Amino acid sequence: MTEDAQVLKKLSGWGMAWGILTMLFGFVAMSSPLISGLAITVVIGITLLAAGLSMTIFAFKSPSLGRGVLRFLFGGLTILVGIAVIAQPGIALLKLTILLGIYFIFDGISTLIVAWNVKPENGWGWLTFSGAVTIVLAWMVLSGWPESSLVVVGLLVGIRLVFSGATMLTLGSAGRQAAKAMQE
Repeated sequence: MTEDAQVLKKLSGWGMAWGILTMLFGFVAMSSPLISGLAITVVIGITLLAAGLSMTIFAFKSPSLGRGVLRFLFGGLTILVGIAVIAQPGIALLKLTILLGIYFIFDGISTLIVAWNVKPENGWGWLTFSGAVTIVLAWMVLSGWPESSLVVVGLLVGIRLVFSGATMLTLGSAGRQAAKAMQE
């Protein structure tokens, strides 16, 4: 077996392992969507807190007092939002669900506009279908609010993890087949 084939086989194996692990995390997230949603919300809060701290520190490197004060204020605001999200993840999850529903509305509409602009090219039908499904999903998220907040974020992240893991697994398998073909 050539050195390139061995490296490809090893990397493909790691990709497949990470794909399986990612899929397992996705199934765990889907099996307990409330806990997953709250955990994701806390991670967002920690990220906002860290970003706010770095923005505040960066404010002291501003070339002028005016820019520095604005950066300092925005950094402070980001810190406060991060702390609020961490302190009240349930309330933040409610708001995150509303934002997700609104995002789905705009995403669905923009996908439909793109589909209609590329009609009759190949794929315009799938784009139309995708846009319509996204709008229906937005309706489902928003019409079930606030109860939907308990499951939507965790469930969607779980689904995304399962599909990401499946993609990694598929790519790893393809890499293994390519490594096998390289040695022949």
